[in-house]
Amino acid sequence: MDVRGMTIVLIGRFDGVRQSGMKQRLEELGARVTGAVSGRTDLVFAHRYAEGKNLQEARRLGIPIGDDDALRALLADEDGSDDAGPEAGTVSDLVALRARLLRLEREQGITEEHRAATREVRAKEGVRLRHPYGHELEINDYALSPCGRYLATGTGTGFGCHGGSLQIWDVAAGRCANGIGGIEGGIGRPGHAGSIQWSADGRRIGLAYGSGRVGVFDPFSPVDGPRTLAEFLLTDEPVWPVPWALAPDGRRVFVDSGSPCEVGGCLVPMDGGELSWTPGAARPAHPYLLAERLREDFRAEGTDAHGDGTLRADCRVRWSRDGTRLLAQGESRGRAEAFVIDVASGQVSWVAGIGELAAWSPDDRLLVHCDEGLRFLDAATGKPYGKKAGQKATGQKATGQKQAGSEGVSALQWGMRGDLPRLAALVGEDNASGAEPGVLIYDEDRFRYRLDVTPVEDGLVFADSWAWSPSGEAGAWLTADGRVEVWSLEGEEPRRLRTLDVPSGTGVVLWGADGVLMAMSPTTLRFLRAGSGEVLGDFSFLHAPQVPKPLGETYWFFEARQFAPDDETWCAVFDEGVVIAPDGRGPESVDDILAWTVSERLAWPVRWGELAVVPDARTAGQALGDAPDGEWLRNYAYTIEEELSRWGAP
Repeated sequence: MDVRGMTIVLIGRFDGVRQSGMKQRLEELGARVTGAVSGRTDLVFAHRYAEGKNLQEARRLGIPIGDDDALRALLADEDGSDDAGPEAGTVSDLVALRARLLRLEREQGITEEHRAATREVRAKEGVRLRHPYGHELEINDYALSPCGRYLATGTGTGFGCHGGSLQIWDVAAGRCANGIGGIEGGIGRPGHAGSIQWSADGRRIGLAYGSGRVGVFDPFSPVDGPRTLAEFLLTDEPVWPVPWALAPDGRRVFVDSGSPCEVGGCLVPMDGGELSWTPGAARPAHPYLLAERLREDFRAEGTDAHGDGTLRADCRVRWSRDGTRLLAQGESRGRAEAFVIDVASGQVSWVAGIGELAAWSPDDRLLVHCDEGLRFLDAATGKPYGKKAGQKATGQKATGQKQAGSEGVSALQWGMRGDLPRLAALVGEDNASGAEPGVLIYDEDRFRYRLDVTPVEDGLVFADSWAWSPSGEAGAWLTADGRVEVWSLEGEEPRRLRTLDVPSGTGVVLWGADGVLMAMSPTTLRFLRAGSGEVLGDFSFLHAPQVPKPLGETYWFFEARQFAPDDETWCAVFDEGVVIAPDGRGPESVDDILAWTVSERLAWPVRWGELAVVPDARTAGQALGDAPDGEWLRNYAYTIEEELSRWGAP
């Protein structure tokens, strides 16, 4: 957090540190520390149990208020680096070892080398036996990490649920690697994308959740470790979810706060702790608010600014890759517009009228939008892009170059082939223009191919019925008849490579690292190899078997261990390698469900080691031996059996 030039007030006694020492440290960082809150105060840090006139005045004036943890994060003077990234330490070595052992298994089957490696993995700290059934409701939102190795899925909350849940999936293994439950108010809302966002390095993940909360979480936090790294509570009682965007470094967020500033938003630091704020009550010149008014030269050009000189971003917003600009799409006076904001100055660099459907290229160089056909803009200037680009003579709309034959486009999806941005423009069956359905492929603004196919239009996000390969040399799309087709998009003509079966109702296809496709619906998730169609993981959620749980309903601390893989069965897992499953199930029956997870990052196949699959709690207690859970189960197995007998279980 940069506090240079800011006026700060400290309220209350902070544990372990004198106020005089905090004041000195803040002044060293360039802040001015005063004893009373006024209209010129920029930031307040208050002990969580503090009260009094200063705190009341800070709330009245709309001054951001940070808690103890936020102050400690600031005084720690972090350099922005974390100790552990997505593939930290020994995990990166295990990724390579797992890949080699998979190749060996295909050639020779499971060998003693597989078993020895598994024994070594299980001996490490932080290894858990994990099941994938942590979602209690339908998946609301999802996001693939920038490296393509992790998929995050999130759910809301409802009656009887224990808050929302976030699950992190190891894409290469097709298994769940971590789960964070109890997220207050649930993640996002049905029908709203963007509630889950990764930092550029994959070390932090941002969530929009509850009512007016944005939090930064450690996606690889252990069960007993800190989950929330930083939290921003927007106290304006907004209609949620509001537009927001996590900065590439994962330490700042833009939130469309509804305050009377240029794009109706604020930039809030997210280093650590909790910050609560009412931006609507803040003074217009507060450092966290973007600049108030459009520059005079933009207003002079007659752009679609409001009559009071403000431009609202009640829209979609993202950061540029270098974290210096905000790229936004929204409406002004009932017309769709795109604009770019310089983060340092808070000024709008350019604004242009666009069609309602638009997308920025991953390299931040182009904006494509639909206005009676596809048109391309230079994202640095807002001017039409292309050698023959013209400007449509309708008001002030800088529409760019129209691409012939691109009528009826209803979804846009960019990819990258090296330094070249590639676009897939999807035309569905129900387009108003009457155009034939298909997928149009462009290299930058140059048309390359038309695929005479019919994309599916039902799902979480229509644009995600198309997925680019990480190399940009191939694409996969969901067909209207419920399959996935994989196409090569190299050479003079596109080639269909293969067709893959996916679960009924699939509405999203994603393409991650290691050639793995993900086919998803709100209640199903399948991982497949794009090159062969091999199914790595296949999960169907929200099962509710009308049979007793193996550990009963009484003992809440066992709740996360119990899961339902189907509509007839309850099972339970223990980290010592013991699984409770109905009679007749052996280790091979849980191989496609469970995994050993290392540091909440890597999923290791259970079939390479030994599992004890037992029929009930009493036998599990015996198999667990001296483990704490084993002693507990042996002592209380009879009470569990009594509870199960009330179900009529044997």
